[in-house]
Amino acid sequence: MDTGAKLVWPPSEPSETPPPQHTPTRSLVAARQPQGLIHQIEAVWLGSASVALGHANNWTPEPIDAACPRCARSVGPGEFSPDDGRCTGCRPEKLRWERLIRLGEFDDDLRRAVLETKYARWRKQGTLLGRMLGERLVTVLGDAGLDPARAVLVPSPMPWLRRMRRGIDHAHVIARGVAETSGCRIEPLLQRRRGTAQTRVPASARASNIRGQITLRAGVPADTDVLVLVDDVRTTGATLDACCRALAPRGEDAPRIWAAVACAAIEPGRRGRARAGTAERSVSPA
Repeated sequence: MDTGAKLVWPPSEPSETPPPQHTPTRSLVAARQPQGLIHQIEAVWLGSASVALGHANNWTPEPIDAACPRCARSVGPGEFSPDDGRCTGCRPEKLRWERLIRLGEFDDDLRRAVLETKYARWRKQGTLLGRMLGERLVTVLGDAGLDPARAVLVPSPMPWLRRMRRGIDHAHVIARGVAETSGCRIEPLLQRRRGTAQTRVPASARASNIRGQITLRAGVPADTDVLVLVDDVRTTGATLDACCRALAPRGEDAPRIWAAVACAAIEPGRRGRARAGTAERSVSPA
């Protein structure tokens, strides 16, 4: 019986083509159509979302000035000072990094995309998040007069046992995406001892929970002007602070420390401008 299939001989190896580069108008993830039981499990655990589950989506990052450039809290027009680059929320705080870059708030599609990367081991999703973050990083580095070739990406470290159990180092996956579009190189300079995950302790105890867990595993390369810590979410800032303590650059020629995250947790009473409108986030119904 003719099934319509044709035999091709000799067989050829499937060609590997590099993933297309991200542009701001592109979908947050390439189309993926989960089916059957897997789709149901994803919908139950993560919620059915166009970005996380791969349906048509026109998601784009929020405007770069929708967040405080120092702490990444959501701000409105004129809420942070151009003199010190801080908002009223972070001005009293002692922050060990100079600049913090994000794509948006930890909410809706972006939240689900991060959860997909972290808990469903969807590397493609994490890489694409990183590519968008890399595009934003290049813009900010350029505004600061810094050469991406002299910037080093430092992924937030994960205990090796947790990495083996989870099956993915999500911060490193995001960092690889950042490197693809920014031209910065990755150096895993930090290591983390086994301990209770930050997500399992209340926000008020996170600084003490991670104290002393992160240490330096390798020296900072000599030709480095800025170290950029890379992570998925900035919640209380305790993990970033611990990473900065471990790096602790000293001397006149010590590199600056920045941070780049996919998103930042929303504080009560604060909502970004992109959240209030729909012009910057157009999502096709699933």
